[in-house]
Amino acid sequence: MSVPSPILSALTWLRRILNLLLLVASLGFLALFGLTFSHPPKWDTWSWVQTLHQWGDPLLTQLDVWLEWPVAVPYYPLALAILIWVAKTLITANLLKVHGQITKPKPRPAPFGVPPSIASLPRPTAQPARASAPASVAVSDTISPDSEHAREELLRRYREIEEALKASKRKQCTFLAVDLVESARMKQGHGDTEITLSFRAYEEMVKKVCREYGAWKQAWTPDGVMVCFLQRELAVGAAQRILQNLGSLNASSNKLRTPFSVRCGINEGEVAIYEDTNLERLADFVIDVAGHMQKQGTPNTLWLSAGVHERLQDKSGFRPLNKVVDGYKVYAWSPEAPPEIDQTVVGEIAPPPTLAAVPPADGIKRVSRYEVLEELGRGAMGAVYKARDPQIGRTVAIKVILTANLPAVELHEYKQRFYREAQAAGQMTHPGIVTIHDIGEDEGGHPYIVMEYVDGVPLDQLVASPEAEPDGETPTEKPSAEIVIQLGDAIDIATQVAEALDYAHNRGVIHRDIKPANILITSDSRAKILDFGVAQLSGTKLTQAGRLVGTPAFMSPEQFVGGAVDARSDIFSLGTVLYWMCTGQNPFAAETLTAVAYKVSQSMPAPPRKLNPNLPPDLDLVLARSLAKKPEMRYPSAAALAADLKALKAGRPLAGRPVAAPPKPAR
Repeated sequence: MSVPSPILSALTWLRRILNLLLLVASLGFLALFGLTFSHPPKWDTWSWVQTLHQWGDPLLTQLDVWLEWPVAVPYYPLALAILIWVAKTLITANLLKVHGQITKPKPRPAPFGVPPSIASLPRPTAQPARASAPASVAVSDTISPDSEHAREELLRRYREIEEALKASKRKQCTFLAVDLVESARMKQGHGDTEITLSFRAYEEMVKKVCREYGAWKQAWTPDGVMVCFLQRELAVGAAQRILQNLGSLNASSNKLRTPFSVRCGINEGEVAIYEDTNLERLADFVIDVAGHMQKQGTPNTLWLSAGVHERLQDKSGFRPLNKVVDGYKVYAWSPEAPPEIDQTVVGEIAPPPTLAAVPPADGIKRVSRYEVLEELGRGAMGAVYKARDPQIGRTVAIKVILTANLPAVELHEYKQRFYREAQAAGQMTHPGIVTIHDIGEDEGGHPYIVMEYVDGVPLDQLVASPEAEPDGETPTEKPSAEIVIQLGDAIDIATQVAEALDYAHNRGVIHRDIKPANILITSDSRAKILDFGVAQLSGTKLTQAGRLVGTPAFMSPEQFVGGAVDARSDIFSLGTVLYWMCTGQNPFAAETLTAVAYKVSQSMPAPPRKLNPNLPPDLDLVLARSLAKKPEMRYPSAAALAADLKALKAGRPLAGRPVAAPPKPAR
């Protein structure tokens, strides 16, 4: 028996009207709550504000007389708004429940004399069914299967399922396939104990590498494994580490006569994979290509598609092959070739290369027309000198960039990029940015950049303990033994850097390597940023084995995965510097480069007040927003960060945070 439609319509309209009334009441009390605090005087002349006070103020006064709420009077509107919203939710849920009970179809009574078990069976129809509905879609018993209503209902549900499937996001994943070469032949002529111990050692080695490089999912076969990574660089690093570890594995743990040899293949793409997905049951073209790369590869090599190779930060050691797998050009890497492949332990940064073409500053030398007075320091990209410009008699700093390791075919492209970005940086004039005066090439063909000489101390030397690394180039930053900078000074430094970054960002220049070593503190406590225009040059063309773009402990998550970098990446790095200044510890310190990458990309650091209880609570909020993993969750600009830092120091509320109401006086 069907329910009359007027009853259902009345319930529907009742639910809508109550929803609207309760929503208006809740919003009205929220508006009163907001008006309780500071607002422009002209708002009090608006008619809607006066109306709110006319009906709201008497009610709140009466409630204050009747009730003894444990909240201050200014918070009454907020409490009422929450209560009304809860009531609205409960009323709506109950009305929907009543609606569902009314429309629920009742079972048909069995005909007289027919057992219920037989009467419940479907009755045959005169016409054969043309198509069966999906098992997950059921048509109500009150609707005939052969009706236009049933067809429209099925189409509606199909569209809902289709929209839900479209809304299901696919993940960008990198798949590594690893397989043993001729494993059956390795086992011939050996006892079970030798085979078990040797293969167990191999499996433990692979699992350990995958764990260190942050593998997300694994699917094992008797002789191989398919591993899913959420970051391209980690997948490639894991494959290289497995190949590099084979030598020590064969020397120490292999009890068989035949050494272990593996083939590795990598591919990446968007895949419909989720937290509860079983990788063994997942079928996708992206995974198939990785498996085919591995199967067709040569022993002890890594094969990957040209698309993966193009997006790698570090292309060192990869060579193109005259091979095509599933339509993709192949690039290969092997631990035996080229010989300069880094063999250091995971996360260790190789020492900076020597600058053979740059003379040491043992006396007055020259870089172009500039007279070198002394060497200020050396790093991965080159050397910095204090020099004198004889034409105008001023002291300058010269940074000579290393290009000796670049192939000839890339050198011209790199120099053009160097001049373009250095010129963009040279157009900036800001008290918080070290000014660029000149660019050129020395007699050896090395590009150099002439900068303002600042008589100051790098921030890492001002804050860090003596045993900490001065240049910040290691993947782990040692915590300071003692915090030697006051909170007010730390906020001032971060504010000045944020304002300088905002100036640069508005001119389209991103630093990409904000760290303590690139922030100079002058004698009058001014902060100046170094290496604008130079930090951008640490791209894939200059990346060497074992190195990353920027300084790992201060890099943003998108830099680790080779993603697009914008102003919010500099904000993340500045947040890391501020955290380090206020607590004496780097928030992403770890023992290995892989662990640093995992912490930066996946884990949130401890709240600063846990490390330094004297810090204000709002500092936790500022740093949490600055260090958000997703760029869209961070401050939209460095200016917004600077504004909150100024408010924090002045004791004002942060942007969007209401002023706390005074406590209610005791009765």
